[in-house]
Amino acid sequence: MDAKKIYPRYMLIIPVIVFIIFFVIPSTIGYAYAFTDWNSYVQDVSFVGFKNIIEVFSDRTVPVALINTIIFAGVKTIVVTVLGFVFALILNRRLKTRNAIRTVYFIPAIFSALVVGLIFSALFQTRNGTVNLIIQAMGMDKVQWLGSRWTAVFAISIAEVWRNLGYAIVITLAGLQSVSDEYIEAAKIDGASGWSLFKNITLPLIMPTVNVNILFSLIYGLKMFDLVYVMTGGGPGHDTETFGTLMMNEMSTGRYAQSVAINLVFTVILVAVAIVYQKFSERWENVQ
Repeated sequence: MDAKKIYPRYMLIIPVIVFIIFFVIPSTIGYAYAFTDWNSYVQDVSFVGFKNIIEVFSDRTVPVALINTIIFAGVKTIVVTVLGFVFALILNRRLKTRNAIRTVYFIPAIFSALVVGLIFSALFQTRNGTVNLIIQAMGMDKVQWLGSRWTAVFAISIAEVWRNLGYAIVITLAGLQSVSDEYIEAAKIDGASGWSLFKNITLPLIMPTVNVNILFSLIYGLKMFDLVYVMTGGGPGHDTETFGTLMMNEMSTGRYAQSVAINLVFTVILVAVAIVYQKFSERWENVQ
């Protein structure tokens, strides 16, 4: 069947126009401000070249934000992908309560970042937080979870994993349910073991799904902003800054051009990561 007869090319005109008007043009104009001295103190914006870009790479806060962003993205990608895969395998079995369990696991995904941030801020509160109360009951001293860099990074990572695990489970479940029973039955007839079935049939067939999980977790992990902003605001000091919070904090202080410059650098990093990952994933993805 000729796809051109089903989807005429002229049907692309309106979507392309909308995309250009509401995305391409605003983004291009917005990024152009990265090369100006736009801030809350000047009336006439003037061109300053690569001054703001150079300032981004010379700012001491940027390496901290970069390291934190990589940590958040790495932890989220690995933990969410692995746990999502494990739980999906369990929930794909014929359990009497599997629908109820699936619902329970997906509930955190429907909460907004504000709600999740407030929940985990209360859990990790120093004075009366649930985690510290449990620690104190075990005879240990309370921990200022959100008061130092690495404990705050740990708490935020836990919150982000809890919020996004449901998506990974659902996506992986969809991949598992798309595996034909004929392949499994044929392998069992040939005497394949459970591990052999998983390694040679199930895993290769759902690799596209796993790649989707990894890519989504990686990109959205690199874009971490909302939970960090709600739980710590990038503090204490700049210890938990990410590129997202750094952009917001620069904007709130009136340094608009610097905020846009950080956004421009971050966008280039995101695009580069996505392209590199897609190139590498194509080598070991087995699309049936």
